[in-house]
Amino acid sequence: MLMPTPEPNDSLKQWLDALAAPTMTPAGGAAAAVAGALAAALVQMVAGLTVEREKYADVHDLAARARVKAERLRDGALALAARDARAFEAFGRALAMPAGASDERERRSRAKADALGAGAAVQLELLSHLAQVTELALEVAEQGLATAVGDAATAAFLALGAARSAYWSVRSNLADAGGGTGDRERLATAKTLLERVEDGERRVRHRLEGRVP
Repeated sequence: MLMPTPEPNDSLKQWLDALAAPTMTPAGGAAAAVAGALAAALVQMVAGLTVEREKYADVHDLAARARVKAERLRDGALALAARDARAFEAFGRALAMPAGASDERERRSRAKADALGAGAAVQLELLSHLAQVTELALEVAEQGLATAVGDAATAAFLALGAARSAYWSVRSNLADAGGGTGDRERLATAKTLLERVEDGERRVRHRLEGRVP
């Protein structure tokens, strides 16, 4: 039995309850997107704290821009969580299709591939969001409120975990879909985006190590 998929504006508890339910969706892809939203929220917090400190007046404009971008990415990640869950609802419906006759098996196979392709597209878009979140986390870690560098680092850590999940989801979904035009390009894009997140996280972690003995 499927639980209703939470909407982007639903509470965190509703998302957690839906993820914890013994159903096939929402699952890992949606969880990665929720983690990305949490990462963006932390960047938004650090940027906001920086804007409120007169000591950081020289970077107020940068921090204000980071806060706006982080809010957009936070909302976008939650929307992707809902889209991912809907993609795999479609996969579940495909699995339930009849597969007796050859034409039925063909329709079922095509529906499965379409759902997997949609899921891969969502996770590839999530990777783009996560790369941007990580780069904003680096900005606020380097130039924002110094005492909040740990929060900026947490944003980068969350983004990296989510990005690794999203990358492997793209690989798995495209492989299970049976291959298609443009798969090689999508996989290369996914790898490049993951590397951007890994590089940003490494640089934020280095910044944190400079402050914590």
